[in-house]
Amino acid sequence: MASPTTLNAAPLPLVDDAIGPVASDPDTTRRYLALIAAATDRLMGADDPARMIEALFELIRDELRLDLFFNFRRDADDIRLEACGGLSPAQRRAMADLDIAGSLCARAMRERRVLHLTDIQHSDDPAAAFVRSIGVKAYLCMPLFYGEQLLGTLSFGRRAAGPFTDEEQRLLSLLCHYVSLAKHRLRIEQALREGIETQTRLLDELNHRVRNALQVAIGLVTNEVRAAADPRTRAALGRAAERLQVLASAHRPLYATAEPGLVDLAALFGDVIGQLRGDEAPPEIAAPDAIAVPIERAVAAALLLDTMLEAQIGVPRIHMTTRQIDGNEMLRISFDGVGWERGVDLVGTDRLVARLCHQLRATLTSEGSGCLILVMPHDGGEHRHGPAV
Repeated sequence: MASPTTLNAAPLPLVDDAIGPVASDPDTTRRYLALIAAATDRLMGADDPARMIEALFELIRDELRLDLFFNFRRDADDIRLEACGGLSPAQRRAMADLDIAGSLCARAMRERRVLHLTDIQHSDDPAAAFVRSIGVKAYLCMPLFYGEQLLGTLSFGRRAAGPFTDEEQRLLSLLCHYVSLAKHRLRIEQALREGIETQTRLLDELNHRVRNALQVAIGLVTNEVRAAADPRTRAALGRAAERLQVLASAHRPLYATAEPGLVDLAALFGDVIGQLRGDEAPPEIAAPDAIAVPIERAVAAALLLDTMLEAQIGVPRIHMTTRQIDGNEMLRISFDGVGWERGVDLVGTDRLVARLCHQLRATLTSEGSGCLILVMPHDGGEHRHGPAV
């Protein structure tokens, strides 16, 4: 028996090819360009790779006299059928027994070239056995590339019409080019989603473990407070338990921001004040813009607030803003309340305040009676403590 004709079709089109006419006849060119425009719109907006190819097939099948299609996906050494159309239920079941490694699609991937087979019904090529059994006469199998990366194949078959013309092959090559772009986009989006989900799960587990460990530590220190006979020891242990609670509080709003690993600073400050001064009115905290900082900076800022609350008389009104100062983005926090201007003096008298300001690269200043200003440069800066300029 004669073997089918196997031709090398044109390679996937480059940019210059894509903008040129795809057919010599003006009417055919207009129809093809309309198909390309409609197909591009569907491919670029698709969110499911299988339904994307099914929709493309329905769009072009009548114009190109297509009866069926196969779309195989390649992942490393794994090749699997991702979508197909134009088959009866019995033919779909027979696909389960297909030897993919010995199929035409596998040959197209191995040889990295387009296969155009004609007169398949009189062929004895074992690779064409399945398409011959389902009545295919002409078959076009096109590898899908993104750059040098082989993504799989997309093939089309005809049961009644003749071989694919050069113009039809050119159109299908162009459409396969856009299919490759769309499939690459969907793969990247899937990888990003999986990466974000993995990162979120890891952060959630880490947050859970840290909070549990801190709660155990808080419980142990609290027990020591109850057992301590010396008042000064009890006071010191009580303050240690409070600071451990501040650390635990920093993990509660950890997922209140859009980006994992950031903490809503206003929510954290409210939580800290609520724990330490729960018998007083809720704090007034204004933040016109969402203020989110990394967890390590949030912990240091919360500990600084905790230390200042211990030294001051009442709960202040807090206002947070960001601004550009000398080309650097700065976070400015004002604390308004009776006696809060004295917070500037803590830098010289309280070792923890000095260390936290250094860690935050923060500046503490006062703006008259009852106003303390904390400025945290996000990208560096000098430490300055004293009356505000």
